[in-house]
Amino acid sequence: MTAAVPTFSQIKAQVAAIRQKLPDARLIGIRASGRWTGESPRRDGEHSYVIRQCDSPLAMRMALREPVEAETTLVLITNLDDTQLSDDILLRLPKQKLFQIKPWEIVRSLFQAHAVDRRLTRHGWIAQALLEEIPTEGYPPARAGFLDAERVWPLLLRKEIGLMAESPDLAALLKWSLDGEGNSRFRMASDEFRLGTIEWLSEKAGPVAAAVLHCIEKLDGPDAVALGLAAGVVFHPAAIGQLERATGKLEERFLGGKSQPPALMQRWSAAAAEVVRALRHTDSRIFWQTLQRGDEILKDVQADALAHLSDNSPLGFDQRLARFGRELLGALRLEPRPSGSGVSQGQVAALEPLTAARDAVRAHDQANQEGRRLERIEMSVRLVRWLERIRTAPKSPPLSLAEAAEDYLAEGSFVDWARLCLRSDDPVRELSAGYTRLFGEVTRIREDQSAHFARLLADWTSAGSVGDEIVPVERILERVVAPLAAQQPVLVIVIDGMSGAVCRELLADVTKHEWTLLAEEGRGTMRPGLAAIPSKTEASRTSLLCGVLRQGAAADEKAGFAQHSALLAHCRSGSPPVLFHKLSLRESSEGLLAPEVRKEIESSHRRVVGVVVNAVDDHLEKGEQIDTRWSRDEIRVLPTLLHEARLASRLVILVSDHGHILDCQAEGRPQTAAEPDGGERWRPDDGAVKTGELVIAGSRVILPASRRLIVPWSEKVRYGMKKNGYHGGASPQEMVVPIAVLCATGDDPVGWTEARVAIPSWWDEAAPPILTSQPEPRLKPAKPKPSGRLFDLDDDQATPAAEVSGKTAVAAALALPDWVARLLASEVFKDQKKLGGRTIPADEVFGRILAALDSRGGKMTSATLARTLECPPMRLRSMLAIVRRVLNVDGYGVLTKDDASDT
Repeated sequence: MTAAVPTFSQIKAQVAAIRQKLPDARLIGIRASGRWTGESPRRDGEHSYVIRQCDSPLAMRMALREPVEAETTLVLITNLDDTQLSDDILLRLPKQKLFQIKPWEIVRSLFQAHAVDRRLTRHGWIAQALLEEIPTEGYPPARAGFLDAERVWPLLLRKEIGLMAESPDLAALLKWSLDGEGNSRFRMASDEFRLGTIEWLSEKAGPVAAAVLHCIEKLDGPDAVALGLAAGVVFHPAAIGQLERATGKLEERFLGGKSQPPALMQRWSAAAAEVVRALRHTDSRIFWQTLQRGDEILKDVQADALAHLSDNSPLGFDQRLARFGRELLGALRLEPRPSGSGVSQGQVAALEPLTAARDAVRAHDQANQEGRRLERIEMSVRLVRWLERIRTAPKSPPLSLAEAAEDYLAEGSFVDWARLCLRSDDPVRELSAGYTRLFGEVTRIREDQSAHFARLLADWTSAGSVGDEIVPVERILERVVAPLAAQQPVLVIVIDGMSGAVCRELLADVTKHEWTLLAEEGRGTMRPGLAAIPSKTEASRTSLLCGVLRQGAAADEKAGFAQHSALLAHCRSGSPPVLFHKLSLRESSEGLLAPEVRKEIESSHRRVVGVVVNAVDDHLEKGEQIDTRWSRDEIRVLPTLLHEARLASRLVILVSDHGHILDCQAEGRPQTAAEPDGGERWRPDDGAVKTGELVIAGSRVILPASRRLIVPWSEKVRYGMKKNGYHGGASPQEMVVPIAVLCATGDDPVGWTEARVAIPSWWDEAAPPILTSQPEPRLKPAKPKPSGRLFDLDDDQATPAAEVSGKTAVAAALALPDWVARLLASEVFKDQKKLGGRTIPADEVFGRILAALDSRGGKMTSATLARTLECPPMRLRSMLAIVRRVLNVDGYGVLTKDDASDT
């Protein structure tokens, strides 16, 4: 048997161990059976070593006589023992003896340990591995003098294969497996290291770790995570009986032909998904590479048809979108249209498969990055619900123009908001086809409604009708703005071309922040205005800002606004109303609000300030290929205007001069040669009324001079060049002017109150009503000790009858779920209410909120909850803040709010 040759790492470690106790030792004798044949001197970092093999006492004496630098350690290697050395040699050695190289003894000394874990000492190679590269600062002392495997294995894994986790679990192992170099180092490591690593990680992370490491041994690339993602499909419970061949191919190509239990592969898949989700925020390149590789493996084993079973596969996300598209088409079964019924050809089928397909899309990881596509899906479901309502409970057509305008603001504007979201195609063919069909079905109904609206408009105009329910655009300042200015300073923001649909989308965002939508007492919602005819900027905006029907330009509007008699009545002398147009709003191209505008909004002397914002009108000119979401941030100057208005305690009146339609394959018709002076959505009356048009005549017709013109009510008609959108016609989208009064101070003006939730019933799935009843209260004695839960709700104990009183009696009187009633009677709930402050809601409110959430599986939008509680949105936000404070015991997220989805 060959004698063990001492290695430099062993010698260096032995020297380091001796110096821990004898730091000044510069001469060290080591007894070893093998002979040192390496180079000398040797340098390691800042330390130098002169190593001499001494086979006799004479050789040792000669080595001792060699000159050695002060910072260099002289090491004598010999196979002699202490008895063979004379005193002149021993006296010069530390502790007057030779040191024996015993790797585990050296390791124990290096870690300052009294004992070493038997899980380590049974592997001789571990000691050698620890001696190979001792850190410059040395190893950290063992805890309590015991060197255990939990301390050593992380050091070994970090040094040998770059696995950095201190306590490696399955997720840490899979994260490491993404490092191709680490994989290669593991495959090239010694058999004993690989076997030891598999054994250790299996002990710490379970048997899946062994499967992962065996897989890494056989793979050429860092595919363990991608394989785990693919396994989530192949071994999915829903794939049982469908992917036997795929299972065999995966095991043969990636698992060395070994079968693994489905439960093990599902655990692998779950950990892989966890790793990938974390990568999204840390390394997007590796994130997408891993997802794509997972899909490649699915295709390789022919399991890609079921990729939709995965919550992270990009291919699976597309399949879920395609499924939703098919369900959308299925929900629109075409049947013959009853003559004169006014009901769409598309008869809507049951919605359960459609909502299930939507929920599957929502549940996919990629949904978090596809906000706009998810919004379109949600809008399509809403429109299907609207079609279902039209089919099952059709409303009678409005009998008056005021009723039609009210109906458009209350419902039609929401329909158009949802419908126009589907104007853009989706990359997934099936989904795009579903959107096209749905868009067509909804548009047919909207066209019928627009035709009816236009006929009412023509009759109303020709009769010269007036009334309080609908406000002509030229009287908005007199009837809405002036009375408000009598109470508080106001900022009038005219968003040129803002339709009811744009206003609804914009308000949904603005009222999420500091602003509350107000309504006149007795109305509960916004009052509609009516544009001038034709509904074009030069006529309608000038009429709005001057308070009289007329055509004009910006200079006319500025003068007319400053001289408006109803506004002047509430202004200080010398501080008339002031109006700013687009060019005077900005200080620079960066969009900063001009100092003059800020100064006027801040001024307490300037009662009425107006600004004209052209964002929507500009969008119609040049935004054909842009999918715009109307939020306060989209209109760049709007956040600053609202901020300045809030600081100055001004009411904001958000209004438009007219609306618009977007181009949805509109037919371009030429102006007639005899009457060429028309607009993009109106033309002089030449007596030739075509399909989709009608004649309007009366005093509210500003152009032409004859007070008669032909306008299209259909959005499929335009005159002149193609653009992104148009205005000037007689559709409700163009003629109905939204008037939104906003307050951020909490001080509602007299005669106004917070608007009720104006969302139609079909906009969100309705929560079932909370019915009141008078059941016998359940009597429960007080609990002698806590149960360990956030709230003590055990059934086997009851509260005394005396405790079922006051607010808890209110809860008992409602038909609430049993757990909610018990929660309201619990001691912890009573204690937590002390954290709610003086404005804590009644127990009935807690009960209704929790019951509503319970009825919807624990999740609902804030708009639906507000409608269920009949509570204004702003009040709901402050109420939920208190409810969360009460329910979220010790910081547990019992009730949470996701602002991104308003859920």
